[in-house]
Amino acid sequence: MTACYFEVVLSPKTQTNLKNAKGYFEEHLSVGDYYAENRRVHGEWLGQGAALLGLSGKVTRNQFLALCENQHPGSHELLTQRRNTTRKDIAGEVANRRVFYDFTFSPPKSVSIAALVGGDQRIVAAHNDAVKVALNELEQFAAARVRSKKSNLDCRTSNIIAALFQHDASRALDPHLHTHCIIFNATHDDQEGCWKALQNYEMLGAQKYAENVYYHELARALGGFGYTITNAARGDFEIGEVSRELCERFSKRHREIDDKTHAFLASHPDKQAGNENAIREHIAHKDRARKLPDVGSEQLRRFWAEQLSPEESSSLYPARQRNAASETLISAAEAVTWAESHLFERRSVVREHELWRHALEAARGGSLSLVDIKKETMSRAYLRDGNDKVAHPDVLAREWEIVQAAQNGIGRHAPLAAIIGNSGLAEDQHRALDAILKSTGFITLFRGGAGTGKSFVLRAVQGAIDGSDRSSVVLAPQRQQVIDLTRDGLTQTQTVRECLQRRDLAERAVVIVDEAGQIDGRQLLDLIRLVRDRNGRLILCGDTRQHGPVESLHGRICASFRETDVRMMIH
Repeated sequence: MTACYFEVVLSPKTQTNLKNAKGYFEEHLSVGDYYAENRRVHGEWLGQGAALLGLSGKVTRNQFLALCENQHPGSHELLTQRRNTTRKDIAGEVANRRVFYDFTFSPPKSVSIAALVGGDQRIVAAHNDAVKVALNELEQFAAARVRSKKSNLDCRTSNIIAALFQHDASRALDPHLHTHCIIFNATHDDQEGCWKALQNYEMLGAQKYAENVYYHELARALGGFGYTITNAARGDFEIGEVSRELCERFSKRHREIDDKTHAFLASHPDKQAGNENAIREHIAHKDRARKLPDVGSEQLRRFWAEQLSPEESSSLYPARQRNAASETLISAAEAVTWAESHLFERRSVVREHELWRHALEAARGGSLSLVDIKKETMSRAYLRDGNDKVAHPDVLAREWEIVQAAQNGIGRHAPLAAIIGNSGLAEDQHRALDAILKSTGFITLFRGGAGTGKSFVLRAVQGAIDGSDRSSVVLAPQRQQVIDLTRDGLTQTQTVRECLQRRDLAERAVVIVDEAGQIDGRQLLDLIRLVRDRNGRLILCGDTRQHGPVESLHGRICASFRETDVRMMIH
């Protein structure tokens, strides 16, 4: 089947208004997205912090509101030592304290349909279990601020106070299984023996890991029930028993938000280059329909059932049966190796939870457990810093060879080509051209922002080199980039992969690599070795404003040069 609408699985929101926080409990968390007579959603306490406060089982109104007030739910004493609880605003004095964070877990749309429209309560239970496993993992990254000798450090506390509220519909009355995980702004510092404000920086950094824990646990249970798991390239999955047509039919709220987002962007052209997901989130939160009164659960299920044909109803159930232990599609070693190849291609140091995240993604749909993945990474010979960061020895050895090649090549060669007197370039472009042609290192770095005319400079560089006793080759990581370079007037263009496969580089050739920041470390080292074997030279070009994990390797290459040698830059 083709993929259904993409639902963000874990979407955190911060509540800073005390009045709104209390109203959120009364008007939303306790009743869901529609009103029904005598229907209340009873939350459930979770987290080591909640246990320290003696909170377990059902969430009561008094407990929840006491924590909103930053009070101990039992003694009503002040919980954390608040500072700057208010600030001045246009409207006067307003609250300046984070009350809680709302992390919402949502399964793929097809799963909600099978659970709620198909009536498979096993899925609802599996969703609840998966949320708890994921939240327990996220809890490990909770931290508090420690102040000593005028320095502020965040230290792990690994405890949170969380209240879970499960809902089953959207405001448009679509089937939408989701759980609000309200995490209060308090965590216990065991070393100092007191409650402090929660520092959630690392929790947000581990958000994608928690998402994949949730997905993996849920998919593992669904596979055990006999459902067909289809992983999607965007990172989530669907179940094959629910068609795209059904997903679209039960995604009225999603379409409504899409329509309003498109209308907003059309009327605000200045916002079109911004974060569309953030705009969607804002519209979803601020522009919600009023809740419909007197809608009972049974009435809602009849409403959903009336939208299905008999054939569609029967298709919601798995056609095959498997026991709870579905087959292992991939071993823990294979999953971790896949994660390593994905992460260490362009980075030398990663967080261990990033390895767990990608290994879980590779293993999704099988019976492999999170414990299996963690045992596998612990058994590997990583270099560890004691703070969750790991490095692979082979990757570090590769990067060391790259950096050594850059350092050892400084000042070892004659200038690339004769200086061009009148290049016709802008002043800063001509300065970059002059510096490149004068360079005497094995590797020359040339960096500039997008739209600064790097291609004009590269064309002039290639012309000067081809007019000397050397030849030149221009490479790029992707085929479309090669096409663009050819269109911009550069010649002898090909992809990096093609160059490495053909290995027909001419003696003393100058290799110009555009968008070098997109090359992984293995390819870069292979290219360096090839160029060095041909007694050639290497020019690495990139965008100074290009962000991402690839910067770490090239940053170290830059650091390997003396400051005076890294001067080929245009603005």
